[in-house]
Amino acid sequence: MLKRISLYSLSFIVIVSITFTLGHRYIMPILIPLNDLPKPTGEYSVGTQIFEWTDQSRDEWFTKIQGDKRRMVVQTWYPTEASNAAPQAYLAKPDQWLPALSKVLGLPQFLFNHLKDLNTHSIPNAPLHPQVKYTPLVVFSHGLRGMRFQNTAQFEALASRGYIVVSADHTYDASLTLFNDGTSANFRSGYEGELTTEQFWALRTPQLNTRVADITFIIDTVTEKSIANDPIWGAANLDHIGLFGHSYGGATSIIVASQDPRIDATIILDGWLVPVPEKIIDQGISTALLYIGQASWPNPVNYQKLEKLLNNSPQHSSILMPGTKHFDFSDTPLFSPLMQIAGLAGTIPANELATDLEDKIVSFFNLHLKDH
Repeated sequence: MLKRISLYSLSFIVIVSITFTLGHRYIMPILIPLNDLPKPTGEYSVGTQIFEWTDQSRDEWFTKIQGDKRRMVVQTWYPTEASNAAPQAYLAKPDQWLPALSKVLGLPQFLFNHLKDLNTHSIPNAPLHPQVKYTPLVVFSHGLRGMRFQNTAQFEALASRGYIVVSADHTYDASLTLFNDGTSANFRSGYEGELTTEQFWALRTPQLNTRVADITFIIDTVTEKSIANDPIWGAANLDHIGLFGHSYGGATSIIVASQDPRIDATIILDGWLVPVPEKIIDQGISTALLYIGQASWPNPVNYQKLEKLLNNSPQHSSILMPGTKHFDFSDTPLFSPLMQIAGLAGTIPANELATDLEDKIVSFFNLHLKDH
């Protein structure tokens, strides 16, 4: 039986067909106008640095290599005085990242080739602003096939207001992880076919445990570097730590917030709660919790668990946003107007949505992490 093609899908097919017929050179710049990410509106310029950290206490769960320790690429965004230097490109190594992004979104790579020219507003390796002292730390966790920089617009919004933000590729859970020695880690968290209940938990439980340990390791490492008065991390106020995550990163954040007393406030962006253990759903989160997501999920179990979690969390609030889709809570809608046509973004204009999410995220963390 043929399935009815939606108007959006049909329009997308027509556009792709015309593009191939008339040529990428002339059509694509019209369909996909190149705009950098929205400029952050805080009082500070934004700096960024990329590190590679290895957790010597953990063997790598995703591989069977003897002595292979958990290794991650970590990036931070923070306030700086620098403003005239060239900004960080959105994709540092586009020839490697573009195929991975194509797989994440399930669209042809040529629709994203323009991203190689997309810039952020972050200055690479800039010094920390000298007037920033003891500022809150915010840690981000991406979803399945996600990437550490997928919410850069939100990271820059926070950093421009004085926060230090840190995000890492969850190695083998991310779409791609590129290491300094030229090696890479591919995505290994998927599966084929249907899973029984037992198989689902056998797969997802150790994955989530690995991701949770990643966040704990990041906070532990920042703590060590802060004590050592590191030029960046020495300014982090570890008495004020926030956490947020998208999709599977939302599940990760919930578990970390339920277990780690260092977390003061948590935001879940369209979180996938199905793999969160019932024990944690039942106990709830004792510290401040904000859920922001689309109006409904295809699997009703997701929001059934959300409702239960919120009811068991005394400092919770939630915002369900009609007109949004799952990828709307990342930078994806900002990539191209085609994201709406392809059905990957909702009906809210990309820049309007980005500003709204920025306001909600910044306001929540200001309320719970900053001294008043």
